[in-house]
Amino acid sequence: MKRQYYEDLGYKPFLFYIIFGVSADELQVSREKHKVDGLPEALEIRSLNRTEHAESIDGLIGGPIGNVLKATNGDLYETCKASEKCVFISGSVKEDSTLDYMRNVIGIIEAFIDQGAVGVLDLLTFSLYSPKEWTERFFDQKINAQKHVVILFSEEEDGNGTWLHTRGLAEFGRPDIGMHHVPKDKVNDYKQAIDQMVFYSGQGLFFKGKARLHTFSGKTIVVQPEFVNDFENDDYNNAYYNVKVVEE
Repeated sequence: MKRQYYEDLGYKPFLFYIIFGVSADELQVSREKHKVDGLPEALEIRSLNRTEHAESIDGLIGGPIGNVLKATNGDLYETCKASEKCVFISGSVKEDSTLDYMRNVIGIIEAFIDQGAVGVLDLLTFSLYSPKEWTERFFDQKINAQKHVVILFSEEEDGNGTWLHTRGLAEFGRPDIGMHHVPKDKVNDYKQAIDQMVFYSGQGLFFKGKARLHTFSGKTIVVQPEFVNDFENDDYNNAYYNVKVVEE
């Protein structure tokens, strides 16, 4: 699964998944069935249980994150929250010139599903998946960053348009993407432009200079991404691009 436009930028993909209802000692992985040939180097699998680690678990899935998850799928959230045990898969990936690391992690999570997992949380995107949703969306599929990354729509604080911004491109070792002050009638077209940037980022591209992007309706949008090397920004928890549209 070679990344067609890969460039080593000096920082690596970061993943953080929580799998509910299982423990690490239950893991049984089949190379053939689960498409796994090993745990990517530097990733960690760790088990937690409510008897010993209730505060840690609630700290990750409670509070504001819990409110988001509950609003999206309350029943699934309550099922996961009530689980007596869970597994963390987390860490930075060392080898990312291919997408084999993601295929392996997806397969390991699928193996946990086979052992009775009740839900999977992608903590970087605040996305909670049922076992069926995880399998159908990710397992044994061509890996496409567009399936993993979310594009969020937020009203600007000054009321002037919409802020479009992504979460999840850290999983591909690439900056997240933001466009500020998008007019209401441009939101759909600009969202499609961002979606193209997500796809190419997943293939390893680092945007330099202007980029020519296209919508489903055949429009061409030229953007100028400005790279911001700030990993401490809470809006992204990742470096990011400030993207300006310069021609359409």
